[in-house]
Amino acid sequence: MPSNSPRSALSPENLGLLEAVARLGSMAAAARDLGMVPSALTYRVRQIEDALDVLLFDR
Repeated sequence: MPSNSPRSALSPENLGLLEAVARLGSMAAAARDLGMVPSALTYRVRQIEDALDVLLFDR
């Protein structure tokens, strides 16, 4: 299955990333909480959004 498919976009790991952004209210806070640099988290969220063809968070 391609890594950019809708099904892979909803992996437990990716759902955890999205949950952290929603819970903490910002990419920067979520990245800190997850031990990631903000640019890496933003990149992953964009990949998820592209796979699902939807904008999940306002930027």
